Amino acid sequence: MPDSETKKSVAYLFKAIILATIVVSILGYIDFKTGEISIDILYLFCICLVTWYTNILLGMLCVFEIFLAKISADYFCQIKVGAHIYEWNILNDIIMFAVVCILVGKLKKVLST
Repeated sequence: MPDSETKKSVAYLFKAIILATIVVSILGYIDFKTGEISIDILYLFCICLVTWYTNILLGMLCVFEIFLAKISADYFCQIKVGAHIYEWNILNDIIMFAVVCILVGKLKKVLST
């Protein structure tokens, strides 16, 4: 039964990567415009959708893109990036996003069997 999972085509995965990158870019812009107001719930929703419809690897790529978007938005908003509390908060966000990505991937795998 391990081979019962359908393999996604390369074109499907490529389109998913492009769409996820566009969505993360839009969310990064929204994050920039809102300033210090957190939109992490929108980032989580994006990670859940990407991981559910593709796989954990592309979900982790989305987590990395979100990391870059958050850092860029905070830099251009002139938030004090060098503070240790900022670095701690970013680390917590990335760990939380990665855990959610892995859990959604595992949940899909369990539900599909």
